[in-house]
Amino acid sequence: MSDSLYLTKYEENAIKLIRQDIIDIGQAINSDDETKIKNVHLQMDGKYTTYVPNFGKSMYGYSSDDGFAYEYLDKKSLLHNLSIMKGRLEGYIDIFPIINGSEQKQGFNFNFINNNEVGINVSFEDVSQQIEKMPGLPEKETNEIKDKITELKKINNEKMSKKKKWEKIKPIISFVLDKGADVAVPILSLVLQMKLGL
Repeated sequence: MSDSLYLTKYEENAIKLIRQDIIDIGQAINSDDETKIKNVHLQMDGKYTTYVPNFGKSMYGYSSDDGFAYEYLDKKSLLHNLSIMKGRLEGYIDIFPIINGSEQKQGFNFNFINNNEVGINVSFEDVSQQIEKMPGLPEKETNEIKDKITELKKINNEKMSKKKKWEKIKPIISFVLDKGADVAVPILSLVLQMKLGL
């Protein structure tokens, strides 16, 4: 029996997004281009630090209170940190199906996907602000995505069956998956937070 049978469709999608991030980190490390290295570091920091407890632990320039102090990170430090990030994400991909298919899920805690054990504390407003701050998104797309977040919030607050909510959410998920990992991951975290039994 394949380990993937234990995963929901959204966990599988999240794993695909993480696999792409692992590739991006590898390409940045191999590029030897300091600008690319720093940009990928910033992206991974922005994407995972919010959702993964202690994601920056044992990395250069990281403080649990203030995050990464980029002004003190040179190329060597950034490469060191990216190698750790890559290893953590690879470890997550390798171990998640095993833990998800076993009785002992509590041993691993990756909040934005495995929310059966630990609730995620990301608000619709937080995600909306995160989308607002994404430099690569044109204003029109930013507004469209923020409208989808507002729509998700309304669906979440409506009194209806999980099945009906799911029917309303499916088109939103299709929409955000087309917008790339940076947009999809935080919005999928909101969907998972809605606990629709997916």
